[in-house]
Amino acid sequence: MTSGLIANMPNQCDSRDARRQGVGSPITIFWLTATVLLLVTAFAGCGPSYPKRHPVSGVVKFKDGSPVKTGTVEFGVPGSQWTASGAIARDGTFSLSTIKPNDGAIAGEHKVIVRQIIVAYFPVQGQHDHGKLVDTRYADYRTTPLTLTVPVGGIKNVELIVDEKK
Repeated sequence: MTSGLIANMPNQCDSRDARRQGVGSPITIFWLTATVLLLVTAFAGCGPSYPKRHPVSGVVKFKDGSPVKTGTVEFGVPGSQWTASGAIARDGTFSLSTIKPNDGAIAGEHKVIVRQIIVAYFPVQGQHDHGKLVDTRYADYRTTPLTLTVPVGGIKNVELIVDEKK
């Protein structure tokens, strides 16, 4: 009796039954392929989107012509999330970076700030010449008088002239 029950049960592993259930049917394969293609197409352009940048480099000097020897220059477009900055070298030169090193700044009218952070520690381990200090009004976007328009294609040999801290 038991063997008769087993003989009358359908074979669960029969490939014809599986195709009838939709596992390997052409319609199922079509919908799976269409879904995968739709997802790939939808997410293909979903990487980070960055604005076009233009190379900017120059020098920061005091009114007497001597270079600012330390600090950072930062360019910001009012109302934009993007800023470009660059370290000031000992000869006063800088090159701006927004996303990648030396990729420049976005085109447009920028407010320009010059920041210096000089940490003094004791005992002094040696003589450090940080040069003269820049007036603190240049360190804040609200008070800096410096502005510069970055054109499409960039700009080189920018001269930023600042006052010495009194």
